[in-house]
Amino acid sequence: MAHQLSQFSSILRENESLAPFTWLQIGGPTRFLVEPNSAEEASKVLSACHEQSIPVRLLGSGSNVLVREAGFAGATMLLSGPGFSNITQSGTLLTCGAGAKLSHVIGHAVGLGLGGLEHLIAIPGTVGGAVRGNSGSDEGDISQSIHSAKVLSKDGNVRVVSRDEMAFTHRASGLDGVALLEVTFTLAESDSEFLTKRQQTFWILKRRSQPSFPERAAVAFIDPVGHKASELIHQAGMLGTVEGSVRMSTTYPNFLIASSGATSGQVLTLVERVKQAVLDRSGVQLQQYLQIW
Repeated sequence: MAHQLSQFSSILRENESLAPFTWLQIGGPTRFLVEPNSAEEASKVLSACHEQSIPVRLLGSGSNVLVREAGFAGATMLLSGPGFSNITQSGTLLTCGAGAKLSHVIGHAVGLGLGGLEHLIAIPGTVGGAVRGNSGSDEGDISQSIHSAKVLSKDGNVRVVSRDEMAFTHRASGLDGVALLEVTFTLAESDSEFLTKRQQTFWILKRRSQPSFPERAAVAFIDPVGHKASELIHQAGMLGTVEGSVRMSTTYPNFLIASSGATSGQVLTLVERVKQAVLDRSGVQLQQYLQIW
């Protein structure tokens, strides 16, 4: 173990496979797997890694991550502890840890009579992942409700950034290079019963277009502005296309399904085949949703 990281032995494991931590369950080991219990602990780990030039990546629920078989020759940090899932309210402001499940935060907000997030109810993963990728639906994206965020820079310093500083664009944010610790949302007071019905409606509609989780499935592409990736894939005749042990779902067109023996290479080859077919058919250049490690 690297000398300065030995002080974190209680929260650190070496050469741990990352496959079980991703929805596709593909990929090799990370040199260090760290599960801090607090923001302070996470800050100390980042500082130690920074001093030793050890690269660090943050892993949420792994719903949009594809790890190559070579793994990651650095430290992977999981914000899975209860200290990163807290939810607190102050008027119409709702603050939650980046490790909290987005669905839990939405349910909590609805119970408090705070609206603005319920249209995102069926989006999988953590708040941190949703904010970093600016997740959204036809009703709008998550950035519209964000007030501010607490982030941890590569050198271990903690700071608060405003919504404007986060530089949101379509399905992206300007948060590369920092660890998201906490997010504060500005929501609107509403009737809890009304919000509950609204949440249930969005849940039912979304469930018709995505598989039950956690099947070894992942969203393949970002919906381009003005288009639905699923419709473009369908039009290009790529439903059910197979590459080794990976296939495009026939029921849910924008989802990849991995089975036993699936590799990262098969996933990437299939993604490229579908992208090319869509480009040839419609002239639209799809962007992959998966983050490649």
